[in-house]
Amino acid sequence: MRIFHQAVLLFRPHQALKQFFHRTRPDLHRLIEIEGYSFPSGHAMSACTVYGMLSFLLWRHIPTRWGRGILILISITMILTIGMSRIYLGVHYPSDIIGGYFASGFWLAMAIWFYQRYQEKRDKRKQISGSKG
Repeated sequence: MRIFHQAVLLFRPHQALKQFFHRTRPDLHRLIEIEGYSFPSGHAMSACTVYGMLSFLLWRHIPTRWGRGILILISITMILTIGMSRIYLGVHYPSDIIGGYFASGFWLAMAIWFYQRYQEKRDKRKQISGSKG
């Protein structure tokens, strides 16, 4: 589990993507000043990754369908609100936000896949060591 957390928290793919695309930020009606490139939105990627991962990790601990629905509703609301706030502040184009969501979705899918693969291998090792004893 520790390796999983480190991989998710330490890897910052949005910085590499920003350096690759070099897209300038909008300069019309900006409410705050911010430096750096625009595409993809780091805030949108982070929100999608954090709330997506929280939903994944909490899902199995919430037994009711109603509770799981609330979990998903809160996660989606937070993800969309953070993305829309970046457009409202004038620091991102809508395509920056959508690109951030897609990049984060890919990153999240890969992280979950590796996590589940790690869990399966760990469970197999436990079964093998349990059957020997």
